[in-house]
Amino acid sequence: MTTSINEQMKILAELQKIDTDVYRLKKELSTHPEAQKKLETEFEKRKVSVKSAEDALKAMQLKQKQKESDLASSEDKIAKLQTQLYQLKSNKEYAAMDHEIKGLKADKSLLEEDILKILDSVDEAKGLLAKEKEVLAKEEKLHQTQLAELKKKSDELNQQVAQEEGKRKTYTPGIEARLLSQYEKILKSREGLALVPVVNNACGGCHLGLPPQTINEILQHEKLIVCESCARILYWPE
Repeated sequence: MTTSINEQMKILAELQKIDTDVYRLKKELSTHPEAQKKLETEFEKRKVSVKSAEDALKAMQLKQKQKESDLASSEDKIAKLQTQLYQLKSNKEYAAMDHEIKGLKADKSLLEEDILKILDSVDEAKGLLAKEKEVLAKEEKLHQTQLAELKKKSDELNQQVAQEEGKRKTYTPGIEARLLSQYEKILKSREGLALVPVVNNACGGCHLGLPPQTINEILQHEKLIVCESCARILYWPE
């Protein structure tokens, strides 16, 4: 026996409650990928800060190594010239080489000063890197916690959706296939709201005022009535 329009509308009203919840849950779920992406982006920024600190330290250490190499070369050159100095026979050659040695020693002193300054900068860079790593470690813990919370929430929402969709299956058999098809088509095009009550003689979806004839047709429960403005199915709430 075919269920009356009135009875089917009652079933549809219950179905709409479920679908409203389903669409709400799915809408919330749809925001989670973007939320996760935001968390990942923010964490990557912190990793970039650590990488910058590492690069700064490496550059400073490379500069230190170069200066130390220059210093070693200078010391080696001074040592060789000093060995040669006492082998020279003329005072002129001796004076020229002695002058060169003094110049190299002056340059050596400047290199040693530069190295001391660089060592201070290396220590400072190491300290900064240690702080950045410490912050990163804390951020990583927070990041993992936030991801875990987001996943937990996603799992809970998916579970709720599954439960609601399970309930939904208990209602659909009581609705004629043609009516259910029309309802679901409107549901999809109107973002989860296909069936709306008449509120103050107006459509509960778009709030357009309904003419008396339409109100009477709805009350007669003889056929399906849709809003001329938003195409949603109309029903009279009891």
